Amino acid sequence: MTKPKILCYIPMSPKRPKLYARTIQSVMNVIWDAQIEYVFNREDNPVEMPYANICKKYNQARAMCLAGDYDALWTVEADMIVPPLTLERLTRINADVAYGLYVSRHGNHRWLAFCSVGEQIGVSLSDDRINARAAWGNVVETQGVGLGCTLIWRHVLEKIEFRRPDDSAVANDWYFALDCMQHGFVQKHDFGVVCGHIISPPSPKILWPDPDADRLYRIEFFNEAPPERIQEGERVEIVIDRLETKGIYQMQAGEAK
Repeated sequence: MTKPKILCYIPMSPKRPKLYARTIQSVMNVIWDAQIEYVFNREDNPVEMPYANICKKYNQARAMCLAGDYDALWTVEADMIVPPLTLERLTRINADVAYGLYVSRHGNHRWLAFCSVGEQIGVSLSDDRINARAAWGNVVETQGVGLGCTLIWRHVLEKIEFRRPDDSAVANDWYFALDCMQHGFVQKHDFGVVCGHIISPPSPKILWPDPDADRLYRIEFFNEAPPERIQEGERVEIVIDRLETKGIYQMQAGEAK
């Protein structure tokens, strides 16, 4: 059976470009023996509001996916660390949208895996420790939320455009989850695709979901230096472990070479 053709899209902030070496290392080391293309999009003509800008970026990703005849869009935030088996697992899930698991950078760092989503309020599985532990390592139907590590099949993008009302307190990922429910699309989280979420300086660290931790997440601190942030135009060497080769990637707005 032919594996799907995937577009991996990594949006970056236009005013303060942020892309971490551990992020790029992890996405390039994902095990996938089929066609995959990477786009690192800074966006040189941003709209003013941050949430509006990120929504614009995801609609650019949607347009790229549909125009390029891709089977699925894999979105990865520029401060995520994804495991090697991410695509092997997410593509095998019987769902229209498949999510990896990570925690929010904000508030009390809830898992971005919601069992209930309202107009602007929802319930995360991590709000209930018993449910969180029961879900760990399994694939669970959810109501979505979060585009940090998310596989969206083409037929979903054909029906749904990313949106966010100007007066909303939440981002477009929330409304994407709501729209998926409205269209009857099945959303599932794989609690075995555990992703790290990098927190920027001045308090650099990585947050990891952990059902055995007191707050259901653990913190990875940096013993020496904070995570390396790749600057625009910088040449970086990335060791692709699964191929036992090295590649030089020139980071530019909207592309990787």
